[in-house]
Amino acid sequence: MKQHLSHIALVVDDYDRAIDFYTQKLHFDLVEDTPLSDEKRWVLVRPKGANECSLLLAKGTTPSQRSRIGDQTGGRVFLFLYTENFERDYQNLLAHGIPIVREPRIESYGTVAVFADLYGNLWDLIEPQQAEKEFSSTAVLNMKDPAQLPYALAQLKLLRQATLLEPGPIAFDLHQTIADPNRILIWERFRSERAFQEHLQSPHLAAFLKLDLVEFEQGYASGPIE
Repeated sequence: MKQHLSHIALVVDDYDRAIDFYTQKLHFDLVEDTPLSDEKRWVLVRPKGANECSLLLAKGTTPSQRSRIGDQTGGRVFLFLYTENFERDYQNLLAHGIPIVREPRIESYGTVAVFADLYGNLWDLIEPQQAEKEFSSTAVLNMKDPAQLPYALAQLKLLRQATLLEPGPIAFDLHQTIADPNRILIWERFRSERAFQEHLQSPHLAAFLKLDLVEFEQGYASGPIE
């Protein structure tokens, strides 16, 4: 079964006034404007690039309907406008004098600000946080002094233990080549490249490198095949 919301009714005081605000200031597309009677029109607007849900601009005609203009949700945020470029659209709000109710802030889900439309309805402008791709690193190390191999392996195991306590790592595997046990392979998997970069600045990695037990032969960065 597949369903989706097609229209959300937004009660307005005047069709043309509402159309002007949404198309000229928010740069929505006017999808339809069809007269249904002398007083009633079927007016749909939607954000550029959207292809499903539209706003149905519904003119309030009774006292009860008109009392809901600008207050369909009792003062809570009513509508959520997603964008791929927050800064562009936020500057557009400022340029058109649209009231900013809450200044931009960064949340776990993205960058968000709250603005009010011409009637006082509250909107979230949101640029969602992009999901970060996993990042893997393979390092090839050679022992500087083969006599130090047992100590080096013990220190690498401690490094692995400390690394896996970080928030970013997913896996940390240690291997020795069969032909040359003094050649060590480290494969690490992180939630993102940013997490890997944070790991490189970790005090436990710095402490291991300070021991000067190994030399770095080669490294490989990789990502998942999707």
